[in-house]
Amino acid sequence: MEDKQGRSLLVISALYHCRSELSDTEIRFVDVDSAAVHGAIDLLRWETGLDVRVPVDLSEYGGGSIFAGASLYAAIRFNSLDGLHAAEAKFFKVPLLLALQFLPESATSEQLALLRPAHDPILFAQHLIERMR
Repeated sequence: MEDKQGRSLLVISALYHCRSELSDTEIRFVDVDSAAVHGAIDLLRWETGLDVRVPVDLSEYGGGSIFAGASLYAAIRFNSLDGLHAAEAKFFKVPLLLALQFLPESATSEQLALLRPAHDPILFAQHLIERMR
């Protein structure tokens, strides 16, 4: 999402920085209802040739979860993980890369390690590449 919490456009910027490493990867966005994000995804696909899109419905996944068979669930958020599909991703044993820009006091060391990449698309791209290996 691109909203008070979601930072989809920052994720899209990160994908530009790791496009060569992800050239054979299917990239799917979930919960996109912003025309700006749809436009940015279309532009990313056109400029890079990446297989990136927003599924219209789940019929292409056999009516099941978009997380079935996924390799990674990545998101950048403002200060809360609320509203993400983390539980569903964990159910399907999908590794998570969730970065918060501003952390709560209860932040874990892993979340602290992702503080800078939550602001810097180049660093987030490096984390994406590392997690996809």
